Amino acid sequence: MFRNRKSSELSLQELNLNIIKLKEGMNSKRVNFVLPKDHIIVITGNYLVGLLEGDGSFFLNKHDMTARVSLVTTTVNRLVLEKIREFILGLLDEYSYILGSTTKLVNISDKKFKSGQRPISILEISQIDFICNVLIPYLDNVEFRTKKYHDYLDFKTIALLILEGKYLTNKGKELIIKLGDSMNNNRLSTNPYPIILDDTTKSELNILIKSDPLINIDSEGRAMIISEKKYIRSTYIIKVYLLNGSVNYFTNGVSCAKFLHVSNDTITKRLNDGKPVKNKEGLVVAQSIKRVKAYSSLRSY
Repeated sequence: MFRNRKSSELSLQELNLNIIKLKEGMNSKRVNFVLPKDHIIVITGNYLVGLLEGDGSFFLNKHDMTARVSLVTTTVNRLVLEKIREFILGLLDEYSYILGSTTKLVNISDKKFKSGQRPISILEISQIDFICNVLIPYLDNVEFRTKKYHDYLDFKTIALLILEGKYLTNKGKELIIKLGDSMNNNRLSTNPYPIILDDTTKSELNILIKSDPLINIDSEGRAMIISEKKYIRSTYIIKVYLLNGSVNYFTNGVSCAKFLHVSNDTITKRLNDGKPVKNKEGLVVAQSIKRVKAYSSLRSY
């Protein structure tokens, strides 16, 4: 409108009023968010990274030592987060999708504020096997264009250290927290007191990265603390071979036990020994059941 002002039939005052009227409906002053009926939200890798660079965050939660990815938008734009969730789940293989689509792998929550402030919606991912084996390999093939890339690289290091259980020692935890503290707002040029890792800390981090894992993840998706021989998490689904030749899948032992009308203990035993599943009357109700690992890194992007 301003560029074509000389050829416009409107007076300069009328043009200015129209421009101001448009401006008053932009950004935080916008009240109409109705999209055309034929509007389609198309998510791509570049679109996702663009949002992560602008409204996303890669960070370490120091309270539970988890690596997290989050995206924030106003709740009126929640549909964008839902489409991103669909896109991310689309990166999964068949077995991983069964688990990921029925759990809070990609969790979206709403947060309300005081009167006058717009509610926001937050998409968050914290499942470490998925982050390391699926999300990071995917993002490695998409170009970042801002300083957020440095946060991503640090986040990638933190995530891999957590996957391997390097946080289980006091020194390892201390170094991971130091790296996490140097990210995001702490590295901005506008921060008068940025946190910069010294050479000693960098050297110790390199030693930690090269050290042996403290957690072993077996072929069935169970993560065990090596020194304690204790399982701390599992990422698998249960595949059930029924008597009629068909196959069913379950995301946990409880639902599998309920379907087969057996106890949870029976499911655990048969998963470990591979024998046919029998009910309390001694009748075989399934040829066999087995664990199938989810969020593996077999798929290439």
